[in-house]
Amino acid sequence: MKKFYFVIIVFCSVSIANAQWTNKTISSGGLTRSYRVYQSPNYNAFVPASLLIALHGLGDNMTNFSNIGFNYIADTANIICVFPQAVSDPYAGAAWNSGAGLSGYYPNAGVDDIGFINAMIDESISVYAIDISRIYLCGFSMGGFMTEKMALQSNSKIAAFASMSGTIGSNISIYNPGRHLPIAHFHGTSDSTVKYTGNIYGIDADSLVHFWVHNNACNTTPTTYTYSNTVNDNITVERFEYSNGDTQSDVCFYKMYGGGHTILYQPANDISEVREVWLFFRKYSNLNTGFNNKNELNSNMQLFPNPTNDHLTIEINTNPNQRFVIINLLGQIVYTSTINKKATVNTSGFASGVYFLKLITENGDVVKKFVKQ
Repeated sequence: MKKFYFVIIVFCSVSIANAQWTNKTISSGGLTRSYRVYQSPNYNAFVPASLLIALHGLGDNMTNFSNIGFNYIADTANIICVFPQAVSDPYAGAAWNSGAGLSGYYPNAGVDDIGFINAMIDESISVYAIDISRIYLCGFSMGGFMTEKMALQSNSKIAAFASMSGTIGSNISIYNPGRHLPIAHFHGTSDSTVKYTGNIYGIDADSLVHFWVHNNACNTTPTTYTYSNTVNDNITVERFEYSNGDTQSDVCFYKMYGGGHTILYQPANDISEVREVWLFFRKYSNLNTGFNNKNELNSNMQLFPNPTNDHLTIEINTNPNQRFVIINLLGQIVYTSTINKKATVNTSGFASGVYFLKLITENGDVVKKFVKQ
């Protein structure tokens, strides 16, 4: 389940800001975990972004996998992209505790990757303006197995899922996601690593699709779309859409006839998988949560004086002990604290300019702008 990608990247200058790649760490499960974040130059703290998390395959790493192309989509689609790093297993290399294994050995079986992914989501929400109804998870190969495990065992924060060349691992015995959820799967019929039929690491692709169609109460007869076969790559692609389940719970299966254990991308292939993943994701939001920045919530927080020369006073009319952060125009956190009805921040050390104060509440985030003179 090991695959490396080499993507030719053309860099261009952007006048409004610099695109920002940042390597970050977080403490989770007794370990220091790493992840890589792409913040588009078009990111705006006043316009909540989607959060897209992409999991690499066995033996790969966050830096290499971050080159698969989601950053180009993020530049126009308002997405914060996150690429986590798996822990190195002594026998298998960098591996997720995904339930995928062989001969009774399951890499990193004691690592809490579910806790890591959830902690990373929470941290991203605290740092960026994230629409918490539009958080998405996808992965390739073992990252696909981990995506399926999250969909089965910890899906409450995530609006939609997509696995590429990875199914449900053989060490997962309980299939009880607890809700209907939108999910897509991509698989090549000639995949010699995670085989389309006879998968030695978990269930077969057809069985995976059948499970989710049944779980979501979708029509068992799909609507079929065939992509134009314009590239001489010996691969043809069909998309099978299973719909009419409960609200926002479609299953979408991309069957790549002749496709191997790789991610397809244009112009070398007829489709770009990362683009298809986003086209699927963008249709869905988590109806159980969301970013709340309406007037009634905004009215619960006041900033004064604004503009300010030194001290900024914050007053809230919500539950006490709420966390807040102050963010500069580059999206960098310059101050973080908690507030119990009222707080004062000494801004004398801040550079002159525009800042955003984001109050993080259980009902959504409140973002307000202030000026430091």
